[in-house]
Amino acid sequence: MHRHFRIFILLAFLSVTARAGYDEGQAAYDKKDYAAALKEWKSLAEKGNARAQNSLGDLYALGQGVAADQALAGQWYRKAAKQGLAAGQYNLGLLVESGQGVKQDDAEALSWYRKAAEQGYAKAQNRVATMYAHGVGAAQDYAQALVWYRKAEAQGLADAEVGLGFMYAMGNGVERDYAKAVALYRKAAEQEQAVAENMLGYMYAEGLGVPQDYTQALAWRRKAADQDLPQAQFDLGTMYEKGLGAKLDYVKAVELYRRAAAQGFAPAKESLERFQAK
Repeated sequence: MHRHFRIFILLAFLSVTARAGYDEGQAAYDKKDYAAALKEWKSLAEKGNARAQNSLGDLYALGQGVAADQALAGQWYRKAAKQGLAAGQYNLGLLVESGQGVKQDDAEALSWYRKAAEQGYAKAQNRVATMYAHGVGAAQDYAQALVWYRKAEAQGLADAEVGLGFMYAMGNGVERDYAKAVALYRKAAEQEQAVAENMLGYMYAEGLGVPQDYTQALAWRRKAADQDLPQAQFDLGTMYEKGLGAKLDYVKAVELYRRAAAQGFAPAKESLERFQAK
């Protein structure tokens, strides 16, 4: 048998074996047997399998089957990222941006996100867009933000629909278009994205891009509040306090302010203090 052909057969066999080992780890993980997943993935990761390295990073990041260790998670993500795995690049970006287990560095985080984004990884495209929109890790650049939000939005990513909606609502890099913002918020809200639900409530409450409708505003804000979004809890509390879209109800208002205040939402704390001073 020709030497090169033998090498090809060997590599193909090793590839199939690695894939089978990875899949066994995934099956164990899906059953919440994290110890078994750890065993399968660690063996592959140590042999240089990028997907296993990334998944091993997930186990350390989440403390599944092992004690949570962000530094070790970062080490495994970095190994996967250096091999060009988009998921590893994105996950490493998250750690670097937050400074968990690694040195915090917005510019480095943006660099890793961008590598993943250029491979079509929607979550990374959204992070790149958000960082450019807010001038984090690079100079603020609405044109770049729009490019990347649109790429992620085209893949149906709810967070990107919200981000792009903000751009249209604020007129950042585009002509202000409330109707377009509403359409984008609605797409994300239909995926139960809490910020989108609350923003849709805001648009109905203010009559921006849609006719003013407090009943709709109340309904969308309630959906977001039920997901424990503090801004939505505060906004919904305000509607009950003022009797907008529902009967005046101070008890419900206070309850919602308390839920938001418990999450550290300052305006809700101020509203509670105002009630207590009465």
